[in-house]
Amino acid sequence: MMNKELLKELEDKFQIMQRDLGIKSSLEELDEIFFIKDHILKEGFVSNNLSRQICSRIVETYMSWTNYLHSLVVPNPQNILNISEAKLFDSEEKKIINDLMKKTMKLNSRNNLICLTKDKKEESEFIDDAIREWRENFNRKLIQIINKIKEGWEK
Repeated sequence: MMNKELLKELEDKFQIMQRDLGIKSSLEELDEIFFIKDHILKEGFVSNNLSRQICSRIVETYMSWTNYLHSLVVPNPQNILNISEAKLFDSEEKKIINDLMKKTMKLNSRNNLICLTKDKKEESEFIDDAIREWRENFNRKLIQIINKIKEGWEK
């Protein structure tokens, strides 16, 4: 029963946040990419500053992928798995990976600045831009990269 109440609280607070900040994205869109509901259930609470909680989850997701991508460009010499996967990519593909990391770091630095400035308009744009970037670019390229890794391990 508590989970249902927590998710109801999330939906209610999200509607208020969406209206107040002018966020165009829906909770369903955010959840589809960043697993917001699972995150809230894991944390066990919906923050009174929900927009910051959501931004934090967005950055956490992007940075998790970026750490993995980084290991494909600069593999840990102590990790045979990193080295094996990094060898699958040529210099042109590594440029694509670097571009993805650069975009993630741009999002991350925007979030950091929002934390400092408390700019709610920028926060709203950040949330919508994070979804747009995922859909238009990041996800598609990640699929290509991960598919190449999967095929490499199958050989």
